[in-house]
Amino acid sequence: MLAALLAAGAAHGGEPGAATPQPGPPGPSAPLVMCYEDVEQRPWSSPDASGLNFELLRRVEKQLGERFVYAPKPWRRCIEELRLGTVDAVVAAADAKSRRSFAAYPLRPDGSADPARALYSDSVNVFLRAGGRGSWDGHTLVAPNQEVAVQSGYLISSVLRERGYRPRELVKSAEDALRLLQTGMFDVALLQGAEASRLAVSDPRFQGKVVQTGPPYWVLPLHLAFNRAAYRRNPQRAHAIWEAIAAARASADYRRLAAEAGVPEP
Repeated sequence: MLAALLAAGAAHGGEPGAATPQPGPPGPSAPLVMCYEDVEQRPWSSPDASGLNFELLRRVEKQLGERFVYAPKPWRRCIEELRLGTVDAVVAAADAKSRRSFAAYPLRPDGSADPARALYSDSVNVFLRAGGRGSWDGHTLVAPNQEVAVQSGYLISSVLRERGYRPRELVKSAEDALRLLQTGMFDVALLQGAEASRLAVSDPRFQGKVVQTGPPYWVLPLHLAFNRAAYRRNPQRAHAIWEAIAAARASADYRRLAAEAGVPEP
C-alpha cells in the first residue's frame, strides 16, 4: 500500500524539493535513415555506399550499437528531404544559416559548427577552360558574364550569388561539369571534391582542355546533419554519434585507411 502511495505521489511530481529524475542513456532505437549524394565523390563516397564516409560511419555503428540505413539520391533532393523530415540525416552537409531552421549540426560554444566533429573537410576548386577568358589568382575570380558552372544543390551557388556571380546549376556530377568547360559552354567552373581534380588530370577527354588553377576557392567542413525534429526527439543520440565520429576519425585504423586512399589528414 505504501509503495502504491509513493508511486502515486511521484506521478504527480513527488515531494517538494525532491530531485528530478534524469533521463538515462537512450534505449534501443529505430535505424536512422540517412540520405547521401548519388554521384562519385571519391574517396569519400560512391553511389554504392562505399568510401571513407561509410567506413567511418560503420565504425560509429559498431561503437554505439547503432544501425544506419542509406538512401542515395541527388544532392538537392537530399537537402529537401532533410527539410521535410523524410530522412533523419544527410551525409556530408555544409553548415549554412539557410539550413539551420531545419538541420542540426554539432556546435561549439560560440554557436558555430564544430569541425572536429565533422565527417571531413572538403575543397571547392576553380577549373578553367584552356584558352578561355576566366581566371583566378587566389583573390579575384573572373568569369565571362559572371557565369560559373557549379554542381546542382551545392552551397557554393549561394556563396557565389551573394558575391554577384551567376551560378549555373545545370549538372550534378563533377564529370558533367567538366564537360561544360570542355565543350565551351562555360569558361569557369567551381567544383567541390577530389573527384573533379582527379578527372581533370587523368581523363583524356579533359587533358589539355580543362585546367585546375590556384588555391581552393573555399574549404568547408562537411557534417552528418540531422533533421531538427529527429534531433529534438533524441538529442543524446545525435550527440553520441557526433562524438563517435570525432573518435573514429582520430583512430589509428581509420587514419591508416584514409592514408591508403590518399588523404593524409582525415
